[in-house]
Amino acid sequence: MKSRIDSVIKLRESSMTLAAIEKDELTGLYTRQSFYHHARTFTHFMTEEKFNVVILDVADFKLINGTYGTKKGNEVLVYLSNAFRYYVKNGLLTRYEGDQLLGLFHSKVKMDVERINRNINKIAEEAPIPNIRIKVGIYEDVDTNLSIPIICDRALMAEKSISKDFKTNVAFYTDELNQKQLAQRQMENDFKSAIANREFKVYYQPKYDVNTESIVGAEALVRWQKTDGTLISPGAFIPLFESDGLVVHLDEYVFESVCQFQKERMENKLPMVPISVNLSRASIHFSDVVDRYVDIVNQKQIPFECVPIELTESATLYSEKILEITDQLVNAGFTLHMDDFGSDYSSLTSLNELNFSTVKLDKSLIDYIDQVRGKKIVQQAIDLGHGLDMKVVAEGVESKEQKDCLKEMHCDMIQGFYYSKPLKQEDFIEKLRA
Repeated sequence: MKSRIDSVIKLRESSMTLAAIEKDELTGLYTRQSFYHHARTFTHFMTEEKFNVVILDVADFKLINGTYGTKKGNEVLVYLSNAFRYYVKNGLLTRYEGDQLLGLFHSKVKMDVERINRNINKIAEEAPIPNIRIKVGIYEDVDTNLSIPIICDRALMAEKSISKDFKTNVAFYTDELNQKQLAQRQMENDFKSAIANREFKVYYQPKYDVNTESIVGAEALVRWQKTDGTLISPGAFIPLFESDGLVVHLDEYVFESVCQFQKERMENKLPMVPISVNLSRASIHFSDVVDRYVDIVNQKQIPFECVPIELTESATLYSEKILEITDQLVNAGFTLHMDDFGSDYSSLTSLNELNFSTVKLDKSLIDYIDQVRGKKIVQQAIDLGHGLDMKVVAEGVESKEQKDCLKEMHCDMIQGFYYSKPLKQEDFIEKLRA
C-alpha cells in the first residue's frame, strides 16, 4: 500500500516538474522549447487542417519597463497573455521571447486585417497602461513541411517589417518578404569581402556658398558597386548595416577614404575644402570611436578641420553619454555638424548643450519653403542657427526659386541637386578644378 502511495506521489511530483519546465512562470504560456515539441506533434497529426502563426509584440517595451518599472511591465505581459488566450482559439501559445507572444492555431477562416486591427485596438485600450502599441506578424496557411522554428521565423519576419512603422500594426509574411530577407543575409555575408575589395565607393556632394556660388565644402556619401558592376542602393544596405552593427566598420572605411583623399590633395598642394563624414548612431556608442578616428587623422597628417563629423539629429538627443563623446571629438580638433535638422525630434537641448559649429536643415523643411508657414519655419531655423553662432546649410535644394529664397534668408550654404548630385571622386575633382 505504501509503495503504491509513494508511486502516486512521485508521479504527481513528476507531472508538476514537467509542467514547471513546459510553462513560462510569468504568463503560464508554453516556453519556446516546449512549444516547438508540441507544435511538431500538433501539425503532424492534423494533416487536413490549415494552420496560421500569429506573433504579437509590444513596440518599445523597454521604454515601458524604464518608465513604469518591471513590475508594471510584467503586469502588461500577463494581461496580453490572457487577451491572447481569449482571441487565439484551437491552438498552442508561447511566450516566444521577452515581450513576444506567439500562437499556432488551425482555422478554415481567412485572416481578416480589419478584425485583427479592431482586436488590437481593444486590447490596447484596456491595457494596464495607456498608449501601448501592439504589432502583429502573421504567417497564414503555413507550409507544415518546414521546421517549426522556420515557420515561427516567418511570422516574426512579417512583424519586424513594420516594427518602425507608426501607421501599420499588422503584416503578413509574403514570398517577397522572404526574398528581401535572403538578399539582406547575402549582403551581410558579402560585407567583409566588399570592404577588402573596396567595393564601397565614396561619392562627394558639394556644398556651395549661397552668395559666391563657389564650392566651400562637401559631404561624403557611400555607394556599393560590386565587382560585377551591380549597384546596390544605399537605401537597401545602410538601414541593414545600422541594425546589425556593421555600419561601424563602414563608417570608419568611409572616414579613412576621405582622409586619404584630403591627404593626397594636401601633398599635391591642391585646393582643399572641408569634406564632412557621417557618424552613425551605432558608431557614436562604439567604445573607442574617438581614439580610432584621431589615430586615422594623425596617420594621414591632415588638419582635423578638413574632415568635419556629421551627426544626425536623432542620434544626438542630449544625454551625458552623447555630451561626453561630442566633447571628446571637439577637444581632439574635429568640428561637428548636426545633420537632418527638422526631420526628427528637433532637440533644442542638443543644439544648446553640444558643440556644433554647423546645423544642416533637412530637405523636408526646404520642400515647403514656397508656402507661407514653411518659409517662416525655415527662416526661424536659420535665425536660430545664427543666434547660436552656427553656420547653416540647406540640404535638398532642387530649384532656383528655393536657392533665391534661401539667399534672401541669409542661409550660408546650399547642398542639393540644383547645383550638383553626389559625384564620383574624379568628377568632384573636376568640379574643384573648375
